[in-house]
Amino acid sequence: MIGRTACLSLLLMATPVLAEPPSVGHLPALQDQFDAMGPAVVALPGTGGRVLHYTDTGEAGWRPVLYLGGTGTSARAMLMTGYLETMRRQLHLRLISVERNGFGDTAFDPGWSLADYAGDVRTVLDHLGIQRFALVAISGGGPYAAHVAATMPDRIISLHFAAALADRMVGDSVNCDLSPPQVAKALAPTIDNPQIWWGYPDTSPTHAIPGFADRAYDEGARAFFIRGQMGNAAPEAAEMQRYCHANLATLAPALTKVTAPVFTYYGLDDHTVSPANAKFWQTRMAGPVTAREYAGEGHDVQYRHWDQIMIDLSGLAGTGPKARALVCRHGHAQLLAPERAAGLPSGLCLWQPQP
Repeated sequence: MIGRTACLSLLLMATPVLAEPPSVGHLPALQDQFDAMGPAVVALPGTGGRVLHYTDTGEAGWRPVLYLGGTGTSARAMLMTGYLETMRRQLHLRLISVERNGFGDTAFDPGWSLADYAGDVRTVLDHLGIQRFALVAISGGGPYAAHVAATMPDRIISLHFAAALADRMVGDSVNCDLSPPQVAKALAPTIDNPQIWWGYPDTSPTHAIPGFADRAYDEGARAFFIRGQMGNAAPEAAEMQRYCHANLATLAPALTKVTAPVFTYYGLDDHTVSPANAKFWQTRMAGPVTAREYAGEGHDVQYRHWDQIMIDLSGLAGTGPKARALVCRHGHAQLLAPERAAGLPSGLCLWQPQP
């Protein structure tokens, strides 16, 4: 028995023998905190007994940015910009997203309005102790952004509209004469299948982003299924109806009080949100305007040019006609004046084909 115990002890003390060598040469200093997997969705009591939901990357002292995702997106839609997370952190931008009615974790209230969203945003920002913030609106987030700007003009640092809907109707096939049930029926196939909802054409530059399509599908699944709503199209139909009847011109007097810089980003070949929408943002507010147009591009400029948008959000590019553009020159990303940037590839060099 003693001999058997001694042999067992020797075996336990021996160096492990593996079929293959270790994956690394030695044990490194291992991490002492968990890595973030994206901001959590936080529930907050709202008015009228409603529960609001928001996300916040939460970096104290960084520039707060209210992120308004496109049509039918949840509070975690900001994660679709995660392919430039390193750049976001380099620029010290803190992203906050307030979920809209009926999507993701937020229950559907048929009577909820664009103006209600502005109130929801105020509640969340006040809860977070945020007074001043920049605003970026993507696609169908535009009408909501207009109401936020109109109700809080003195709190806005800058406004950024990326293929954002304003006073020109969204899409080639939207019929504003349909009833909500009819709209819901028409939308049902795409709501049932987020791969259709988020399907970009093969020519889209988003296909150059590793994992982008799958992240987009995950976002669609969250927006339409996460709390067991099982692809109910009613919230999306209601959102479309809000666009049809937004009547943003009524906000004109309030929007003239917005003196923050305005930036617009539109693809001139966008057939989902007409680039004519840019004129609304460029002319309705009193701040300096920087108009960025992209020839030959469609309804994905918000992702293809998220690098430029973040540079503008940071304030590094300046404002107005002399605002500098982020371009790839001699293999390096640079900020150049318009006359020097002309003809150079826009954005980070990683967008360019690699040799």
